[in-house]
Amino acid sequence: MRTAVLAGGVVAVLACAAWAVLARSGEDRVVAAAAAVLVAVAVGCGLAARRRLTADDDGFTLRGPGGARRFEWRHVVAVQSPTRRRLGLSSTSVEIDLDDDGLILLSRTELGADPGTVAAALRRRWLAAGSGRRLPPGQQGRK
Repeated sequence: MRTAVLAGGVVAVLACAAWAVLARSGEDRVVAAAAAVLVAVAVGCGLAARRRLTADDDGFTLRGPGGARRFEWRHVVAVQSPTRRRLGLSSTSVEIDLDDDGLILLSRTELGADPGTVAAALRRRWLAAGSGRRLPPGQQGRK
């Protein structure tokens, strides 16, 4: 699906560029050129973030337009893959809760794979690292 979205973006850039060349008025050329540039930037960001999430035994790395950020498993409180319904549509995402009250949400488009499968793989690595049995801060000492 991700490849189809990026291919659609490339087609949209080409269509906007053709519009810019074929437009008769100056205003239309400016709008078409701006649209082509904006869509090209979006496609470029999509291509740059092809591997947005990678994980290993020590933690995971999240990449974005601003660079990469590394998280160790010991900072993860929970890994979930909830399905939510809104306006008649359902969507599944990966939610990674961090011990500093941070929450990382990743959609199917960002992952390029089924969020349930990705969450299960992340959860296995997190549990294998020994961090999954730890209570979140504020709940230590409670039973």
